Amino acid sequence: MATRVRPIADFFYSRYILGTLRITFSSARSHRMTIILADADVHFRDRLKKRLEKITGVNVVGESSDSEEATAMILNRKPEVAILNSSLPDGLGIEVLRQIKRLMVPPTIIVVTDDPSRDNKTACSLAGADYIFDKATEDQKMIDTVRLLCVPHSQIEALGSSIAMLDH
Repeated sequence: MATRVRPIADFFYSRYILGTLRITFSSARSHRMTIILADADVHFRDRLKKRLEKITGVNVVGESSDSEEATAMILNRKPEVAILNSSLPDGLGIEVLRQIKRLMVPPTIIVVTDDPSRDNKTACSLAGADYIFDKATEDQKMIDTVRLLCVPHSQIEALGSSIAMLDH
């Protein structure tokens, strides 16, 4: 059986990785990932913004506390990622998600929810959420997801003598 070896840049799409990899986030990036935050809780937004901006290459370009402002900001600033609460104060968080997903090239949508019920997560998923996290318990998973979204724009350095990507 023949095994095809793929370039190291495609390692996220492979099932097997042999060897050791180190991902280096270059501080001299010419492109920064832009993010908009939409959540009514200003303290949550502040904490999240500080944590996100510690990730090399991430730039929070706007914050909003309601659905109308969030929609306008996303349409005007065209971020690569929008992090929004499914239950904004006016009750239209999921509607913002639906509107944004209708764009020709919508941003990656990360939903944080105060209601981690299966029904709410299903509604968010059907509306087009790319990722859904429980606001109270999954903040680190959300940060890790943003970090991984930055990887394609990162420099990947292979360590060790034999690293191969196997494709079945």
